[in-house]
Amino acid sequence: MKLSKALYLLLLVFLSLNAHALIIKDVISVNKILEINWRAYDFDLTKHGYNHLTDKINSVTLSYDFSKMVDEGDDFDDYDTLESIQFNSYIFDGRTIFHDINPGIISESRDWTKDESYCQKENDDTGECELNLDLNGTAREFLSVYSGNVWLGDVTFAVDVTRSYIPEPPPLMLFLVSFFALYSWRGCYKKT
Repeated sequence: MKLSKALYLLLLVFLSLNAHALIIKDVISVNKILEINWRAYDFDLTKHGYNHLTDKINSVTLSYDFSKMVDEGDDFDDYDTLESIQFNSYIFDGRTIFHDINPGIISESRDWTKDESYCQKENDDTGECELNLDLNGTAREFLSVYSGNVWLGDVTFAVDVTRSYIPEPPPLMLFLVSFFALYSWRGCYKKT
């Protein structure tokens, strides 16, 4: 009798579990020519529904839209005319430099294994974790521009997640489970 109850409860748990794959994005619209300088882009996926209790990150993608260029002519002897940028990242390859970029979208992607103890960036003064993608759903990416002829459209930070949740059981299911529990309890009580 105990085995049948355990199997029945296990079946209910498996029937109520659901998992859905989805992509959560945070997009920052820039839409302008960038001045020579470095800048940080802060992404918060919790504003778009990310929940560390139900979401498991499978992969991460960062995209920069350089679909327009301000063409001043490229002179490979004068680096000031080349579209030169540098990405700095706590999540991706650290530092990546591009010279003479062409119009289009530059993306970086990587697979992700959830690790709630892993901190991408600690506060230098307090030692507390500032950026933890798994727990906080936040990321910070940096872009440096070395020439004044780079136009940036959107910066998109996206995560592919598997979302698991246990939905509320329907009232009829609760009634049947209660009825089965009372019936089982009554059967056990008669035997003793």
